[in-house]
Amino acid sequence: MSIWPIIRLSWKNIWRNKTRSAVVIIAVILGTWAGTFMAAFMNGMVQQQIETQLDNYIAHIQIHTKKYQEDELPKFYIHSADSLLKDLQSKPFVSSITARSVITGLASSSASTFGVTITGVYPETEKTVSELYTTIKEGNYFEGNARNQIVIGEKLATRLKLRLRSKIVLNFQDVNGTISAGAFRVAGIYKSTNTSYDESHVYVRIEDLNRLIGNPDAVHEVAMKINNIEQADTLAAQIGNLNPTLSVESWGDISTTLRYASANMDTYLYIIMVIILIALTFGIINTMLMAVLERQQEIGMLMAIGVNKARTFSMILSETFFLAIFGAPIGLFLAWIGIHILSSSGVDVSAFAAGLEEYGYSSVIYPILEADYYLNVGILIIITTLVAAIYPSYKALKLNPVEAIRKI
Repeated sequence: MSIWPIIRLSWKNIWRNKTRSAVVIIAVILGTWAGTFMAAFMNGMVQQQIETQLDNYIAHIQIHTKKYQEDELPKFYIHSADSLLKDLQSKPFVSSITARSVITGLASSSASTFGVTITGVYPETEKTVSELYTTIKEGNYFEGNARNQIVIGEKLATRLKLRLRSKIVLNFQDVNGTISAGAFRVAGIYKSTNTSYDESHVYVRIEDLNRLIGNPDAVHEVAMKINNIEQADTLAAQIGNLNPTLSVESWGDISTTLRYASANMDTYLYIIMVIILIALTFGIINTMLMAVLERQQEIGMLMAIGVNKARTFSMILSETFFLAIFGAPIGLFLAWIGIHILSSSGVDVSAFAAGLEEYGYSSVIYPILEADYYLNVGILIIITTLVAAIYPSYKALKLNPVEAIRKI
């Protein structure tokens, strides 16, 4: 007996009980859609966090002195920073670069005091490396030539009860280890997606900060972006070999959390999908098992007229396969449409904004998913449904043809 009659019979069988088949198909559609969309949502959220961290805070590669890495004191600045900058700017792999003076200190107002990281920047070159200037909510990002302007985060402004043009005093060590202080005027207030960062980081012009720490040429950090982020580790190692007295780190070295999230994101996405498919498997097993038990007479008759166990097994397997073939493409297509639309408009999760911003996540998430994920999910669904059909098929094979025919 050819296998094709068995396949045709399987096709007819799934439409004999349209309600039951429709339930299985809908379950496959919903499971596929939910799993794929959830994976895209999680992927978009993590990718946004990584991009935000790199664009606003970390850049792709950072350079410090090795002593500054051990103890972030103002005296551990990069010597001959100008020649280092010129050399790196000439490299074809560097897309943008800037120098920073970075120290820790206390920010004080008439209302309170709070520990902060003070970053002295060249406003124009900083814009090429960091997009933090785009998050200015009030005021401006170092406009005009007024001295001692400062840009602070919204959360710090709230804590210290500051507003535009308010006076804030910064206290810190200078390059000689002496406590120094400077009064600044709030020129701008920014609000990023990370409220913890907003509360603890302030920005001033590098010349204003260096004048107060006692060295007009002090550079504690060189931050750069490169043309191919995938080469960050390799290029950081190359720069470090050419400058053995400096500590050169890629973004993954600076933030191991981001590196781990980026490296393992694919695994997380498939874990999410597998969990949903496991739940779907039990539903398919239950439905197909009911179908086998209801058709004991029919299966017994087929076995009695010579349909062997392999073909009986193939019949149940084929029925389950047809149900998956119907449901999976529809589920994937619906997920693709939803992801395609929301990748532009985003998913507004502002109801949870306060909690998300504590961890650096945006209140608007843009789902994103690579094209090959859809193909892999389709294969996973087919494998899952075929595995789910094994037990019902096994139960069918265990039927005694004579006993099955006699059952009413």
